[in-house]
Amino acid sequence: MKKISRLVLLLALALGHSVESQAALLIEPVVGYSFGKGTLDMTVPAAPATNTSATRSSNGSSYGGRLGYQNFGFQLGLDYLASSMKVSGDSFKTSEFGGFVGYEFPILFRVYAGYVFSGTGTLATSTQDYNFKNGTGPKVGLGFTLLPLLDLNIEYRSIAYKEMDISNGLATLKMDYNAVMVGLSLPFTL
Repeated sequence: MKKISRLVLLLALALGHSVESQAALLIEPVVGYSFGKGTLDMTVPAAPATNTSATRSSNGSSYGGRLGYQNFGFQLGLDYLASSMKVSGDSFKTSEFGGFVGYEFPILFRVYAGYVFSGTGTLATSTQDYNFKNGTGPKVGLGFTLLPLLDLNIEYRSIAYKEMDISNGLATLKMDYNAVMVGLSLPFTL
């Protein structure tokens, strides 16, 4: 019995100290500047002659963050991004929740891709507010480490909104939004 307990203790010590863990909790606040284009298509079934399509450019500030898991350079987690932009003098605000997967190379360079699974947006014009829901779409990005706790990120995202609320209910709207964000982030690993 004494031999078995010594063997179990020796085995536990050997397995407990064999490899140092590299897993960490990733917390990364993000701020940036987004610029892109939005295409709004309006279909009026009762009056097809009034159907319109307009593409407008947008720009403005973005903020958010990532929360995830990092192990030996591999990253996996959730992210949030909110933007407040101007579109031809009108206000366009978005809110996006998504997931991401990435890899941080030892040479201070990172690549990541993600998918926005829940996006909302509000286009406030002088005459009416348009509320967009169920936005989904891909995003990809590159990150460069400038200082030990400061990254420069370039991210592209393409969001299609599938559901819109319009006050008169007589039209169908489709909104596609593509943007590039240049931002700074502070990645912490705990």
